[in-house]
Amino acid sequence: MAQEKLGYFFKENKVWLISILSFLIYLDFFSKSWIYKNLELYESIEISNFLNFTFIKNYGIAFSIFNNPSLNLNIFLSVLIFLICSFLFYLVFIKIDNRQKFDFQKLVYVFILAGGIGNLLDRLLYGYVVDFIDITFNPYVFNLADSYVTIGLVMYVIFSLKKRIK
Repeated sequence: MAQEKLGYFFKENKVWLISILSFLIYLDFFSKSWIYKNLELYESIEISNFLNFTFIKNYGIAFSIFNNPSLNLNIFLSVLIFLICSFLFYLVFIKIDNRQKFDFQKLVYVFILAGGIGNLLDRLLYGYVVDFIDITFNPYVFNLADSYVTIGLVMYVIFSLKKRIK
């Protein structure tokens, strides 16, 4: 019975989801690790006229809201992110009908899940999130995990609008 359940989890139609999720998490983790090891806090490397890599510690949430280490939000935010990621994992790999080869909704949740896991790993490893993508005309510094969540949310809005039109 356990073998059958394990086989269900790794069916062909879920392998692409696991592959995308793993790749996104790895890319985020690798990029943050490189920044953490090679840049000092607030040090910046100019990549182009509009893009810098700048090492920032983010103790808060998106767009550096509540970015104050004295607020001690790490445990609360870690638990909240873990719960959200657990729910998304349930939706992607257990709840949603997985008979279809490709489902846009699953991909949306995988992007948001990858972003959540990426930032949760930072919180568990460092006690803060490593942000480094500094677009010069944008006042916020962010990371790949933040981008994944944003992409996932934009795709979710598109998916929702498409569903309503039908």
